[in-house]
Amino acid sequence: MNLKIKSLALIAAVYLFTSCNNSTTAESDKKESTAHEHTDTAAHEHTTTENTTANTGTNLMSVMNSMMNKMHSLKTTGDFDVDWANMMIEHHQGGIDMAQVELSQGKDEKMKSKAQEIITKQKDEQQKLRAIISSYKPSGMKHGEGELEKHMKDMMNTMQSMKMSGDVDKDFATMMMHHHEHGIAMAAMEVKNGMNDELKKMAQKSITDQEKDVKEFKVWLNTHK
Repeated sequence: MNLKIKSLALIAAVYLFTSCNNSTTAESDKKESTAHEHTDTAAHEHTTTENTTANTGTNLMSVMNSMMNKMHSLKTTGDFDVDWANMMIEHHQGGIDMAQVELSQGKDEKMKSKAQEIITKQKDEQQKLRAIISSYKPSGMKHGEGELEKHMKDMMNTMQSMKMSGDVDKDFATMMMHHHEHGIAMAAMEVKNGMNDELKKMAQKSITDQEKDVKEFKVWLNTHK
């Protein structure tokens, strides 16, 4: 009888030990699974952030490269007014396209507002430039030869050496600041070499407007380091 009771007690102890061990293993497996889930989620979020950063930089650089390629492919006529107007139409389009990226991906309200302002102004200037060129009669005189082409090469070197931060607002402000600086330099060439009064007035107004924008971009960038 005592032997039978001892045997039953031993069986019960073994059963209890096995149950506890299985429970501990299950709990451990559950914790490990949860840890993996957290790790996978964190890794996914990190990858998504990196991809977003890369896409933002790629979009802005793609726009800038497209603008420069179009400007580079333009066939010059030798008439400074015509060549300047055609280059400025493409230069403005680059600014418009970069501003569109800011509107769709940017977060800073001031930069988004600036982007919309740039789109409105530069679309209006494009229309005016096209209207002037459509009825313009070339003078037949060659002046300021090679200046626009040389400046365009300098602009390509400057813009292509830029490093993207991944912050679309900062990248937009930085790129547009340099974009405007090159636009100002090109407008100054028209004021100096151009012979069409209407285009020269547009160039001078462009200098005034874009110098104001450049100052605003610099102030914003200094307060958003």
